[in-house]
Amino acid sequence: MPRLGGDGLALFIVTILMLIMSWLTVGARCTIRWGTGSIGLDDWLMVAGLALFSLTCALVIIVCLYGAGHRSDDLDPYDIMMGTKYYFMAQFAYFSGTVPIKLSICVALLRIAGVNRVFSLTLHAIGVLTVLSAIIAIIIIANICHPASALWGETAGRCNHALNSGVGYFFSAVSISTDWTLAILPVFMLYNLQLKRSLKVSIATVLGLAAFASTATIVRLKFLVLYEDGSEFMFSIAKIAVWSILEEGIGITAGSLPMLRPLLRYIPFLSSGGRTSSGGHGGQANFNNTPEFPPRGCRGDGVQMDTINRVEGAEAGPAGENNSDGDSQRHILKETEFTITSELRHADSRQRG
Repeated sequence: MPRLGGDGLALFIVTILMLIMSWLTVGARCTIRWGTGSIGLDDWLMVAGLALFSLTCALVIIVCLYGAGHRSDDLDPYDIMMGTKYYFMAQFAYFSGTVPIKLSICVALLRIAGVNRVFSLTLHAIGVLTVLSAIIAIIIIANICHPASALWGETAGRCNHALNSGVGYFFSAVSISTDWTLAILPVFMLYNLQLKRSLKVSIATVLGLAAFASTATIVRLKFLVLYEDGSEFMFSIAKIAVWSILEEGIGITAGSLPMLRPLLRYIPFLSSGGRTSSGGHGGQANFNNTPEFPPRGCRGDGVQMDTINRVEGAEAGPAGENNSDGDSQRHILKETEFTITSELRHADSRQRG
């Protein structure tokens, strides 16, 4: 096997880093969600996405070891054949992996969307578009060469390498549009809410990562034309695959970070914040869902003003369920606030005597 170098070495390092980062974030996510008893469909979808991403990374690492990023003159025919074959398989894993990753994000956002028809339809449309685009891409990739083994030179056949770049442009266009929609949509969902500092940080981080993932897809467009030169396939794929790995790895991380918000309480400057309320005509966003009652053992005469929050439109969970910041199943609770005035009079037992 040839030595790692050039674009192949960069692809190898990026793949390892993205694999580690995605496993850490999804592992922490599942640990927190399982511990709070709130693991849901979005978590299982992200685990499925992580499994497919891990398969993609494993295949790409093998491709790197066979000489990705090297010119054909520097590689043995056997290395070219095996590297091309494993990259062909990696493409199927990559396209398949985007589906559960984006569906996981859509399911999580659907909880925030609630009964809002526009947001709900938008998220469902993104899910359908993601599934259809992946199916189309897989079908096209499978038909680049007839038979498929002709792509890596194992058998004779016909190949249309322009299909590879064509499906790349198509899938990138869909990815860019859905990525930016998923990044911007939460801004409109939470527009009228005044949020705690910790939540603002988590939302800003997720939006920034989502934008960066989409930027990786945009940069990849520049290199897709390299697919059309079949004689330098191993050289071309290193420049293309690195952006695909970045896109999917960052997508997994961005989709899992909101579930890690309970960890922010251990960061001093993010642990404070108090209650959260809206400044407009909407309801109040209370992420702890803890009513405030007068303290027990209150002594003295006077009037106690108690604020009670009645939760509307929230699903009732199992008894004893912890509705903490980490429970994304109830991210936003719409509340109606009213005030109860109660007069508390206490007489000293000695005076009664």
